[in-house]
Amino acid sequence: MDDSSVSHSSNGSASPRSPEHSSESPSLDALRERLGDGDVDAFEAIFRRLSEPVFRYVCGMVSDEALAHDLTQDTFAKLWTVRDRMASVDSLRGYVFRMARNRVYNQHRDARTRRENRAHLQENTPDASPPAPDEALDADLLQDRLQQWIQDLPPRQREALTLRRQQELSHEAIADLMDIAPSTVNNHITRALKSLRERLDKYHPNLRS
Repeated sequence: MDDSSVSHSSNGSASPRSPEHSSESPSLDALRERLGDGDVDAFEAIFRRLSEPVFRYVCGMVSDEALAHDLTQDTFAKLWTVRDRMASVDSLRGYVFRMARNRVYNQHRDARTRRENRAHLQENTPDASPPAPDEALDADLLQDRLQQWIQDLPPRQREALTLRRQQELSHEAIADLMDIAPSTVNNHITRALKSLRERLDKYHPNLRS
């Protein structure tokens, strides 16, 4: 794979290209077969087709565009290295999304370890300053809090909510990507929204009244 398979922004970070579609575009199944034969053109076509939806999905999971760019690029770099497995892949789209999900989960795990290490250090540091209390409600602050609350959701709830609200996928499509039943998807989304409402009510009890 050469560097032409991904685009870069002016600051050097990976930037997914916009998907290209036409009535004459090959199907993902055809591209998957060609990728299995090591076809670089097929890989680049797959990148153009899937990089934007994968980026939006990852961005919703990590709430950090720079990190989402990196994880998206890493996903497609990995896809190229496992191209010899394509014969056993039923759905290329589902396979790529699952690869991206694994990278997001790994990133969350590493970030959680870093937070725990920092918390442990602060607990054992004398004269540590307590966090400043919240001041008046601010729209930007509330948005930041909401994004953090989404990140704090259990991984499966966060993923189901992101796929539904940001990717606008059906429960059936989400179930296929997450390898669970549609009813379980609904349960994850319902619980995620309930948790977010509860945290919002605690943060600002009169906001929804």
